[in-house]
Amino acid sequence: MLNAQTTDPRLIEAAKDWRDDTNWREFFERYAPAIRRHSCVSGLSEADAEDVLQETMLKVARYLPSFKYDRTVCKFRTWLNQIVNQRIFEALYRRRRSSFSEAALDELREAVHGAEAPTGDPVVQAEVDHRLLEACLARVRERVKPRHWQVFEAHALHGLSAEETARRHDSTAANVWIIRHRILKALRVEWQNLLSKPFRAEGQV
Repeated sequence: MLNAQTTDPRLIEAAKDWRDDTNWREFFERYAPAIRRHSCVSGLSEADAEDVLQETMLKVARYLPSFKYDRTVCKFRTWLNQIVNQRIFEALYRRRRSSFSEAALDELREAVHGAEAPTGDPVVQAEVDHRLLEACLARVRERVKPRHWQVFEAHALHGLSAEETARRHDSTAANVWIIRHRILKALRVEWQNLLSKPFRAEGQV
């Protein structure tokens, strides 16, 4: 996670003038590596991560002049995180060729996020939630054993019963439910991370 002390108010203020090449280059070099890493961890290729970086910087150049740095109101890293995540969700959506049904994604979203009624347009909210869920799935998939992911995907996303999933993957129904529970727990954690925590980085970013 980006640490509060790594945020440089002087640099943020100087970078508001994107025509100042020296300060803008310093700003870019400070945050670009973290944005690339965060994009790749979220399931994007290096090429897609580079696109996210460029789109993020364009957005930052446009909106940074109106950003007021006040840690008690909105931390800079949280503000930047929101911009980066939105670009990642859009990239995942553009490349999506999902074999999962909308019903399966809706059911999984409720298991991960809960069944709270959306506060805005339900159609728009469902689309946003699906993009967020895809980012969570990509992140968790990188961390679990391939065999466990296959079991989870068959049961939770393709709708096979626990018994049928166990038969196909040489396991037991009880083990299928255990794997499902563990991966759902990991997805819930990632959901909250993407919503509330800034992207993770290393070094001085």
